Amino acid sequence: MKHLTSLKIVALVVLAVFAFAACGSDETSTSGETSAASIDGREFWSTSVTQGGEEVQLVEGTRIQLSFRGDEIGASAGCNSMGGTYEIDDGVLLVGSMFMTEMGCEPPRHEQDMFVADFLTASPTVELSGDTLTLSTSDVVMELLDRDVADPDEPIVGTRWTTTGFIQGDVAMSMAITGDDAWLEFPDESTMTGFDSCIHIDAPVEVADGEIQFGEIISPDAAVTTCLASDYLVAFNELFATGDATCTITGPNLTMLNSDGNGVTFSAE
Repeated sequence: MKHLTSLKIVALVVLAVFAFAACGSDETSTSGETSAASIDGREFWSTSVTQGGEEVQLVEGTRIQLSFRGDEIGASAGCNSMGGTYEIDDGVLLVGSMFMTEMGCEPPRHEQDMFVADFLTASPTVELSGDTLTLSTSDVVMELLDRDVADPDEPIVGTRWTTTGFIQGDVAMSMAITGDDAWLEFPDESTMTGFDSCIHIDAPVEVADGEIQFGEIISPDAAVTTCLASDYLVAFNELFATGDATCTITGPNLTMLNSDGNGVTFSAE
């Protein structure tokens, strides 16, 4: 990546002053360019980046992600998160002051953050064609695909969900496990089966509209278990304590959170 400019970690200040106009409800402006309304509420993942006509190799295991909510833009490139306000004027993305988190990263990922930040504040043109978003300056072209297409959400029914972590109040955490990971599976919208790291469990459920109602949790082998009550085991079973939970699926990841604020995060197998 060449011609990188310096950037303060706390904020990016765009030297030009932009007059922000209210966004219309139409997906494109009267001149046919992409409008903010057409990308509002969407997230896009990079599929290719070129600079000077040559492909830019992103740091292994990373991608560029852009999200748009109202007049706010969010971005990440494998290390820090960036965000700020934006508008689209005559097909040009105009980004106002941006913030950046201050996570420490190895030099290649830090440089990649700088590259993306400089690019977004360089007033690239923006074009949405179906699910593909293209941002371009005179030197850099970035193509991105709608996340729902690039990484569609797994269905809750018929997928085995393996535990990846826990949520207690506002705190997300991981816990050590000495045996096998806990998991849940919903063969249909009225049945749940699973394993809590100690015993197999079954329960009647109601799955609908991002919510689950749990019936009585039973286990066919509870009487013969010799497991100790580990923190992992207790945290997993706290999910069922209120008899209900909300479910949020993003790609292969599921978060289930009960009305006490305790929950479990899962990944699709």
